[in-house]
Amino acid sequence: MAAGKEPIRLVPPPEVQGWKIVSVQGQEVLPKTIFDYMDGAGELYLAFTFHRLYVWNYERDRDSTITVEAYEMGSPGEAFGILSQDLDGEEGKVGQQSVYGAGLLRFWQGRWFFRILVEFETPESRRAVLDLGRAFAAQIPREGKRPEILSRLPREGLVAKSVHYFHKQVCLNAFYFFAVENLLQLGEQTDAVLGDYRFDKQAASLLVIRYPDATSATRAQAAFRKTYLSGLTVSPEPLQLAQIENKEWVGLRLDRNYLILAFRSPSRDICERLLKAVNLTKGGRKG
Repeated sequence: MAAGKEPIRLVPPPEVQGWKIVSVQGQEVLPKTIFDYMDGAGELYLAFTFHRLYVWNYERDRDSTITVEAYEMGSPGEAFGILSQDLDGEEGKVGQQSVYGAGLLRFWQGRWFFRILVEFETPESRRAVLDLGRAFAAQIPREGKRPEILSRLPREGLVAKSVHYFHKQVCLNAFYFFAVENLLQLGEQTDAVLGDYRFDKQAASLLVIRYPDATSATRAQAAFRKTYLSGLTVSPEPLQLAQIENKEWVGLRLDRNYLILAFRSPSRDICERLLKAVNLTKGGRKG
Protein backbone atom coordinates (compact mmCIF):
# COMPACT_ATOMS: atom_id res chain seq x y z
CA MET A 1 0.00 0.00 0.00
CA ALA A 2 1.40 3.40 -0.96
CA ALA A 3 2.03 5.85 1.86
CA GLY A 4 -1.04 7.87 2.78
CA LYS A 5 -3.42 5.71 0.76
CA GLU A 6 -6.28 3.80 2.34
CA PRO A 7 -6.45 0.09 1.50
CA ILE A 8 -9.05 -0.85 -1.10
CA ARG A 9 -11.06 -4.01 -0.73
CA LEU A 10 -12.43 -4.95 -4.12
CA VAL A 11 -15.97 -6.33 -4.22
CA PRO A 12 -16.65 -8.43 -7.34
CA PRO A 13 -20.07 -7.94 -8.95
CA PRO A 14 -22.22 -11.06 -8.40
CA GLU A 15 -23.40 -11.10 -12.02
CA VAL A 16 -22.79 -9.30 -15.31
CA GLN A 17 -24.52 -9.91 -18.65
CA GLY A 18 -25.69 -13.33 -17.45
CA TRP A 19 -22.27 -14.46 -16.19
CA LYS A 20 -22.41 -15.31 -12.49
CA ILE A 21 -19.50 -15.40 -10.08
CA VAL A 22 -18.38 -18.88 -9.05
CA SER A 23 -17.03 -17.87 -5.63
CA VAL A 24 -17.16 -14.42 -4.04
CA GLN A 25 -14.05 -15.26 -1.99
CA GLY A 26 -12.08 -16.08 -5.12
CA GLN A 27 -8.37 -16.88 -4.87
CA GLU A 28 -5.52 -14.87 -3.38
CA VAL A 29 -2.01 -15.21 -4.81
CA LEU A 30 1.06 -13.78 -3.05
CA PRO A 31 4.59 -13.20 -4.40
CA LYS A 32 5.79 -16.47 -2.89
CA THR A 33 3.00 -18.44 -4.60
CA ILE A 34 2.76 -16.62 -7.93
CA PHE A 35 4.72 -19.31 -9.82
CA ASP A 36 2.23 -21.92 -8.60
CA TYR A 37 -0.49 -19.89 -10.29
CA MET A 38 1.19 -18.89 -13.56
CA ASP A 39 4.48 -20.78 -13.91
CA GLY A 40 7.26 -18.72 -15.48
CA ALA A 41 5.05 -15.74 -16.33
CA GLY A 42 5.25 -14.63 -12.71
CA GLU A 43 8.75 -13.30 -13.33
CA LEU A 44 7.31 -10.26 -15.11
CA TYR A 45 5.15 -9.24 -12.14
CA LEU A 46 7.98 -9.79 -9.67
CA ALA A 47 10.09 -7.40 -11.79
CA PHE A 48 7.76 -4.71 -10.47
CA THR A 49 6.56 -4.12 -6.91
CA PHE A 50 3.89 -6.82 -6.81
CA HIS A 51 1.93 -7.20 -3.56
CA ARG A 52 -0.85 -9.67 -4.27
CA LEU A 53 -3.27 -10.98 -6.88
CA TYR A 54 -7.00 -11.68 -6.52
CA VAL A 55 -8.69 -14.05 -8.97
CA TRP A 56 -12.41 -14.54 -9.61
CA ASN A 57 -14.18 -16.72 -12.17
CA TYR A 58 -17.56 -16.11 -13.78
CA GLU A 59 -19.62 -18.71 -15.65
CA ARG A 60 -22.77 -18.68 -17.78
CA ASP A 61 -24.46 -22.01 -18.48
CA ARG A 62 -20.99 -23.56 -18.36
CA ASP A 63 -20.45 -22.49 -21.98
CA SER A 64 -17.58 -20.14 -21.23
CA THR A 65 -15.64 -18.73 -18.32
CA ILE A 66 -14.54 -15.18 -17.63
CA THR A 67 -11.48 -14.88 -15.40
CA VAL A 68 -10.77 -11.65 -13.53
CA GLU A 69 -7.24 -11.04 -12.26
CA ALA A 70 -6.71 -7.98 -10.06
CA TYR A 71 -3.06 -7.23 -9.29
CA GLU A 72 -2.34 -4.93 -6.37
CA MET A 73 0.98 -3.23 -7.04
CA GLY A 74 3.15 -1.08 -4.82
CA SER A 75 2.35 2.17 -6.64
CA PRO A 76 0.44 3.54 -9.65
CA GLY A 77 3.71 3.67 -11.59
CA GLU A 78 4.18 -0.07 -11.12
CA ALA A 79 0.63 -0.75 -12.33
CA PHE A 80 1.23 1.39 -15.41
CA GLY A 81 4.54 -0.39 -15.95
CA ILE A 82 2.87 -3.78 -16.15
CA LEU A 83 0.37 -2.54 -18.72
CA SER A 84 3.11 -0.85 -20.74
CA GLN A 85 4.84 -4.18 -21.35
CA ASP A 86 2.23 -4.99 -24.02
CA LEU A 87 0.07 -2.25 -25.56
CA ASP A 88 -1.09 -4.17 -28.62
CA GLY A 89 -4.86 -3.95 -29.12
CA GLU A 90 -7.59 -1.33 -29.16
CA GLU A 91 -8.39 1.17 -26.43
CA GLY A 92 -11.13 -0.32 -24.26
CA LYS A 93 -12.00 2.98 -22.51
CA VAL A 94 -11.72 1.36 -19.08
CA GLY A 95 -9.68 2.76 -16.19
CA GLN A 96 -6.85 5.19 -16.82
CA GLN A 97 -5.61 3.31 -19.88
CA SER A 98 -6.71 0.01 -21.32
CA VAL A 99 -6.06 -2.40 -24.16
CA TYR A 100 -8.60 -4.91 -25.50
CA GLY A 101 -8.21 -7.69 -28.06
CA ALA A 102 -9.45 -11.25 -28.66
CA GLY A 103 -11.46 -11.42 -25.44
CA LEU A 104 -8.70 -10.02 -23.21
CA LEU A 105 -8.98 -6.67 -21.45
CA ARG A 106 -5.99 -5.18 -19.65
CA PHE A 107 -6.05 -1.86 -17.82
CA TRP A 108 -4.65 0.08 -14.89
CA GLN A 109 -6.34 2.29 -12.34
CA GLY A 110 -4.46 3.75 -9.40
CA ARG A 111 -2.04 1.13 -8.11
CA TRP A 112 -4.10 -1.74 -9.60
CA PHE A 113 -3.55 -3.65 -12.83
CA PHE A 114 -6.30 -5.91 -14.22
CA ARG A 115 -6.52 -8.76 -16.72
CA ILE A 116 -10.03 -9.91 -17.64
CA LEU A 117 -10.22 -12.78 -20.10
CA VAL A 118 -13.13 -14.71 -21.62
CA GLU A 119 -12.55 -18.14 -23.17
CA PHE A 120 -14.72 -17.57 -26.25
CA GLU A 121 -15.21 -14.05 -27.60
CA THR A 122 -18.67 -13.07 -28.81
CA PRO A 123 -20.37 -9.65 -28.88
CA GLU A 124 -22.08 -10.60 -25.58
CA SER A 125 -18.89 -11.78 -23.88
CA ARG A 126 -17.06 -8.66 -25.05
CA ARG A 127 -19.71 -6.48 -23.38
CA ALA A 128 -19.47 -8.58 -20.22
CA VAL A 129 -15.68 -8.24 -20.06
CA LEU A 130 -15.83 -4.48 -20.54
CA ASP A 131 -18.66 -4.11 -18.01
CA LEU A 132 -16.67 -6.09 -15.46
CA GLY A 133 -13.68 -3.86 -16.07
CA ARG A 134 -15.72 -0.70 -15.51
CA ALA A 135 -17.27 -2.16 -12.35
CA PHE A 136 -13.84 -2.81 -10.83
CA ALA A 137 -12.32 0.47 -12.03
CA ALA A 138 -15.17 2.38 -10.37
CA GLN A 139 -14.13 0.96 -6.99
CA ILE A 140 -10.72 2.66 -7.22
CA PRO A 141 -11.50 6.36 -6.83
CA ARG A 142 -7.96 7.71 -6.97
CA GLU A 143 -6.19 7.89 -10.27
CA GLY A 144 -2.45 7.43 -10.22
CA LYS A 145 0.35 9.36 -11.86
CA ARG A 146 2.42 7.92 -14.66
CA PRO A 147 6.14 7.60 -13.91
CA GLU A 148 7.92 10.94 -14.23
CA ILE A 149 10.67 9.49 -16.41
CA LEU A 150 8.19 9.11 -19.29
CA SER A 151 8.44 12.88 -19.76
CA ARG A 152 12.09 12.45 -20.75
CA LEU A 153 11.25 10.77 -24.05
CA PRO A 154 11.15 13.31 -26.91
CA ARG A 155 7.71 13.43 -28.50
CA GLU A 156 8.73 14.06 -32.09
CA GLY A 157 8.69 10.79 -34.00
CA LEU A 158 7.69 8.70 -30.96
CA VAL A 159 5.54 5.62 -31.66
CA ALA A 160 3.00 5.84 -28.82
CA LYS A 161 2.38 2.13 -28.31
CA SER A 162 6.11 1.39 -28.17
CA VAL A 163 6.63 3.13 -24.81
CA HIS A 164 7.64 0.68 -22.06
CA TYR A 165 8.46 1.53 -18.45
CA PHE A 166 10.44 -0.91 -16.31
CA HIS A 167 13.26 -1.46 -13.82
CA LYS A 168 15.01 -4.74 -14.58
CA GLN A 169 16.86 -6.45 -17.42
CA VAL A 170 14.24 -9.20 -17.74
CA CYS A 171 11.85 -6.56 -19.12
CA LEU A 172 14.42 -5.00 -21.46
CA ASN A 173 15.27 -8.45 -22.84
CA ALA A 174 11.66 -8.87 -23.97
CA PHE A 175 12.09 -5.92 -26.34
CA TYR A 176 15.80 -5.93 -27.18
CA PHE A 177 18.58 -8.31 -26.18
CA PHE A 178 22.00 -6.73 -25.68
CA ALA A 179 23.78 -9.50 -23.76
CA VAL A 180 23.32 -12.22 -21.17
CA GLU A 181 25.17 -10.04 -18.68
CA ASN A 182 23.35 -7.11 -17.10
CA LEU A 183 25.55 -4.59 -18.93
CA LEU A 184 23.38 -1.61 -18.04
CA GLN A 185 23.23 -2.70 -14.40
CA LEU A 186 19.45 -2.47 -14.23
CA GLY A 187 17.72 -3.34 -10.99
CA GLU A 188 15.09 -2.38 -8.45
CA GLN A 189 16.67 1.05 -7.93
CA THR A 190 16.67 2.03 -11.62
CA ASP A 191 13.85 3.60 -13.61
CA ALA A 192 13.92 3.02 -17.36
CA VAL A 193 11.75 4.01 -20.28
CA LEU A 194 12.09 2.68 -23.83
CA GLY A 195 10.50 4.03 -26.98
CA ASP A 196 10.66 3.49 -30.75
CA TYR A 197 10.94 6.39 -33.20
CA ARG A 198 10.12 6.85 -36.85
CA PHE A 199 11.37 9.67 -39.06
CA ASP A 200 10.01 9.23 -42.59
CA LYS A 201 11.31 5.76 -43.52
CA GLN A 202 13.97 5.63 -40.81
CA ALA A 203 13.44 4.05 -37.41
CA ALA A 204 15.45 3.81 -34.20
CA SER A 205 15.02 3.15 -30.48
CA LEU A 206 15.79 5.25 -27.42
CA LEU A 207 16.35 4.10 -23.84
CA VAL A 208 16.53 6.51 -20.91
CA ILE A 209 17.69 5.14 -17.54
CA ARG A 210 17.73 6.97 -14.22
CA TYR A 211 20.12 5.54 -11.64
CA PRO A 212 20.04 6.23 -7.90
CA ASP A 213 23.21 8.35 -8.22
CA ALA A 214 25.81 9.57 -10.71
CA THR A 215 28.35 6.95 -9.65
CA SER A 216 25.97 4.12 -10.58
CA ALA A 217 25.27 5.70 -13.97
CA THR A 218 28.98 6.10 -14.68
CA ARG A 219 29.64 2.47 -13.78
CA ALA A 220 26.86 1.30 -16.11
CA GLN A 221 28.22 3.38 -18.96
CA ALA A 222 31.70 1.94 -18.48
CA ALA A 223 30.38 -1.65 -18.35
CA PHE A 224 28.35 -1.17 -21.54
CA ARG A 225 31.24 0.41 -23.42
CA LYS A 226 33.73 -2.22 -22.29
CA THR A 227 31.63 -5.15 -23.47
CA TYR A 228 29.13 -4.06 -26.12
CA LEU A 229 31.32 -1.46 -27.85
CA SER A 230 34.61 -3.32 -27.39
CA GLY A 231 36.97 -2.92 -30.33
CA LEU A 232 34.84 -0.26 -32.03
CA THR A 233 35.74 3.32 -32.81
CA VAL A 234 33.71 5.45 -30.40
CA SER A 235 33.45 9.22 -30.70
CA PRO A 236 34.40 11.21 -27.59
CA GLU A 237 31.94 12.43 -24.98
CA PRO A 238 29.42 13.93 -24.50
CA LEU A 239 27.89 11.88 -27.36
CA GLN A 240 29.62 8.53 -27.67
CA LEU A 241 28.68 7.15 -31.08
CA ALA A 242 29.76 3.90 -32.76
CA GLN A 243 28.74 1.80 -35.74
CA ILE A 244 28.36 -1.87 -34.86
CA GLU A 245 28.78 -4.98 -37.04
CA ASN A 246 25.29 -4.90 -38.59
CA LYS A 247 25.95 -1.30 -39.77
CA GLU A 248 23.53 0.15 -37.23
CA TRP A 249 24.57 3.02 -35.00
CA VAL A 250 24.62 3.02 -31.20
CA GLY A 251 25.07 6.12 -29.06
CA LEU A 252 25.53 6.88 -25.37
CA ARG A 253 25.03 10.07 -23.41
CA LEU A 254 25.86 10.32 -19.71
CA ASP A 255 24.31 13.18 -17.74
CA ARG A 256 24.60 13.09 -13.95
CA ASN A 257 22.55 10.05 -12.83
CA TYR A 258 21.02 9.50 -16.29
CA LEU A 259 22.30 7.24 -19.04
CA ILE A 260 20.73 7.64 -22.48
CA LEU A 261 21.15 4.97 -25.13
CA ALA A 262 20.12 5.33 -28.78
CA PHE A 263 20.27 2.14 -30.82
CA ARG A 264 18.88 0.34 -33.88
CA SER A 265 19.66 3.56 -35.73
CA PRO A 266 20.24 3.34 -39.50
CA SER A 267 22.42 6.46 -39.49
CA ARG A 268 24.73 8.46 -37.28
CA ASP A 269 22.52 11.52 -37.75
CA ILE A 270 19.40 9.83 -36.36
CA CYS A 271 21.37 8.42 -33.44
CA GLU A 272 22.84 11.81 -32.57
CA ARG A 273 19.48 13.53 -33.04
CA LEU A 274 17.77 11.27 -30.50
CA LEU A 275 20.53 11.63 -27.91
CA LYS A 276 20.40 15.42 -28.12
CA ALA A 277 16.59 15.57 -28.00
CA VAL A 278 16.31 14.10 -24.50
CA ASN A 279 15.52 16.94 -22.08
CA LEU A 280 16.73 16.24 -18.55
CA THR A 281 15.69 19.57 -17.07
CA LYS A 282 12.83 19.66 -14.54
CA GLY A 283 9.58 18.58 -16.19
CA GLY A 284 11.24 17.11 -19.24
CA ARG A 285 10.13 17.76 -22.79
CA LYS A 286 6.74 19.43 -23.32
CA GLY A 287 6.70 19.72 -27.07
